[in-house]
Amino acid sequence: MATNEVLIKGGVHYSFQSGVYVPTGNSDLTTTTPTVVGLTLDEGGTGLSAGAAVNSDQVDLGDPRPEQFTVTAAIEFFAAILAGSLVPFYWSYSENSAVGVGNIGNPDGIDGAYSGDGGGTVAESVLQMQLIGTFVTTDLVGVQKAKVGTFSPLGQFGQLIVVNDTATLICGTDDIESSVLMVGQITEIQAAA
Repeated sequence: MATNEVLIKGGVHYSFQSGVYVPTGNSDLTTTTPTVVGLTLDEGGTGLSAGAAVNSDQVDLGDPRPEQFTVTAAIEFFAAILAGSLVPFYWSYSENSAVGVGNIGNPDGIDGAYSGDGGGTVAESVLQMQLIGTFVTTDLVGVQKAKVGTFSPLGQFGQLIVVNDTATLICGTDDIESSVLMVGQITEIQAAA
């Protein structure tokens, strides 16, 4: 008896990056031409300080959309960092296409600093969102690459929230080599040959 196979194929690629993104060496995570979404990790040229957070521009994942996305990041550290430090990533979702409307945790949907939902701190507000996963650092000074996680996004629209839970400044004076790649994973049933 012939059986079908359930396979996973890659879907749409989103690259969350700043407008000055120019990867060098092996810091480029993309394998295809991605849809670029604004995400400035250096918080205006001063770096993302300990305890601070940023949100990306709002993105439309489509309807229908892939069931799951894998998230990988390349983050540049300009100073010594303790191995095992954490940089959590969250998904703030919405069913509303209007930027800044209906976003869980109340980010504005525009690339920039995120300071909480207006009443709570960053640490309190991100608990309302969907946790994607956590970038775990080594002690490498330079560009580190790590898998953040795989998640099934709630909502057609949303934005990434990145929180610096390390004791080290992220990106220093520029985020030219830092990016986050989010790749759709499509489950497909293949007929038996």
